[in-house]
Amino acid sequence: TTNFLATLSRTLLRKVVLPVPAFPLNIILLLLWSTVLYLLWRSRKNSRIIRFLLSPAATYSSIGLFLVICLVIGMTGRRELTGTWPFAIFMLFFQTVLALVVLRGWKRGDGRIRWRFLLLHIGLLTAVGFAYWGAPDSRTMRVQVYKGVPVSEAYTMEGKTVWLDYSLILEDFTVSYGDDGQPSDYRAYVKVDDEAIELRVNHPYSIRMGEDLYLSGYDLADKRYCILQIVHEPWRYGAFAGVLMMLLGAFLLFLQGPRRNSSSIDD
Repeated sequence: TTNFLATLSRTLLRKVVLPVPAFPLNIILLLLWSTVLYLLWRSRKNSRIIRFLLSPAATYSSIGLFLVICLVIGMTGRRELTGTWPFAIFMLFFQTVLALVVLRGWKRGDGRIRWRFLLLHIGLLTAVGFAYWGAPDSRTMRVQVYKGVPVSEAYTMEGKTVWLDYSLILEDFTVSYGDDGQPSDYRAYVKVDDEAIELRVNHPYSIRMGEDLYLSGYDLADKRYCILQIVHEPWRYGAFAGVLMMLLGAFLLFLQGPRRNSSSIDD
């Protein structure tokens, strides 16, 4: 099974033919997709394509494909699959089905809003949507900083140069040792422009909303430099908001329980 999944992932990776759009093109495409979908719902609600997208077959296939993709990525570790055109097409299909389900079911027959339904479904749509449309704007960069030397040049994992709008200077670097003589704690004292900060492994510093600074590597021999990692994810708080909405919807569903009256079911 593992060999089959590895072969499948390699096959998909060879089919990367669509460039992933970044800002502002991803915003334009998101607005275009949302507008077209809403207009189709308003004017072609009974068309064949809308009926298919709202059918059990579309729901089951989207969920099944989602599970298969998670299985492939989880068992092979090939996260780069998220940049392939099959993944991009599937995620757009999944969001389209989910958005139409929301448009169809956000109100009950008596006109009242189905709040638990909205929290669960819009929360999922928000979490998936922000992760999907915002992925092109996310990037991981590394920068090597030396003592007393301001640096504003970072490099992406693909080797591209990125100029930062702030400077980084290493002031000091310390290592703590345990009873066995092995290093147990690393601390880097860095200046971000004029602000002095302390960095530890797995304890990032938030430069701004959606951008964190990590201590990634170090020069243990002479302590002349350390390697910092910058993680830029401007859309992540939208995904967090979607997760919180789902948790709130699940809590309300647990607290109130499903309604037994078929005319007022909102779950």
